[in-house]
Amino acid sequence: MTEREACRAVVAAIDRLLAEAPPCTAQDGMDAVRCGVAWRDRLVAQRRAEGASPELDRRLALANGVLGLTWSGVVPVSGFRRERLVKARAALVPEAG
Repeated sequence: MTEREACRAVVAAIDRLLAEAPPCTAQDGMDAVRCGVAWRDRLVAQRRAEGASPELDRRLALANGVLGLTWSGVVPVSGFRRERLVKARAALVPEAG
């Protein structure tokens, strides 16, 4: 899976969480988190292998920001915050191409 495909997987997972019907499940949420972490881990591995670059650092910061924005404090306290998912999706769409 390429980096772009990994990013697209995150967008698709967020889309599933945002879908009106059927309502998302805890498993959908965990799948979305896994996609986000896999994309971020891919970027970390790339940075370790190739070294820092402004573009790679930007994408890594985006991945970390999306993870923090969308998943922090979700379980078990408050559930998914729709407005945060919408913001995260909007930030990812240019990367997903």
